[in-house]
Amino acid sequence: MTTESHVSLRVEDGSMWATVREFPGVFATGDTLDEVRESLQEGIALYLADPGQDPPVIELSPLSTQALEASAELVYG
Repeated sequence: MTTESHVSLRVEDGSMWATVREFPGVFATGDTLDEVRESLQEGIALYLADPGQDPPVIELSPLSTQALEASAELVYG
């Protein structure tokens, strides 16, 4: 399954943090875009996990700081 997610990314004092509009309560921090992306993938997987089940595998497209708000394609199954 593929869906588009809207990631808001902020850079403050050399660190980055992000939230995902479609998944309230999911946030991530990191020093690099890759760290933030990996943390978001983990957070979304936990959000989507059914109780007592392993979280699904989540794959976000690469993040970019070029836009004020970034979109990331989410693939899970």
